[in-house]
Amino acid sequence: MSGDGFSRREITAVLTFTVLAVAIGTGSYITGLKIAGETAGGAEAVSVATGTPVNGQTLYATNCAGCHGPQAQGGVGPALTATKHWTAAAFAEAVLRGRAPDGRELAPVMPRFGETGLDGAPATDEQINAIHAYLRGL
Repeated sequence: MSGDGFSRREITAVLTFTVLAVAIGTGSYITGLKIAGETAGGAEAVSVATGTPVNGQTLYATNCAGCHGPQAQGGVGPALTATKHWTAAAFAEAVLRGRAPDGRELAPVMPRFGETGLDGAPATDEQINAIHAYLRGL
């Protein structure tokens, strides 16, 4: 083989890694959805706009657990145990804009929920606070 391009072994390694990453991510996401469907409790706040409860556990399961694990223990993304000690403003900055309390930029794969929204709608303070309350309770 000439030195121009990738070897068969390198291509196989990349494809294997990609398949495993997709399988792990999909499995984590499905686990998060199952947890959301099985739970009736969780950290709740009341939405000012609709007057309906905002369930932090359900929001976490449907938006975060796919990467951070069903109990925030980590997976594709890091564990979220440190967020228990963050202020509400620091947590919101990380979730909405991808900035950690120490000022560093979070990984590009971390959604900026201020841009993408939660559950198909713009993220609200009540939703972010409910997710943070859920994580604090773990």
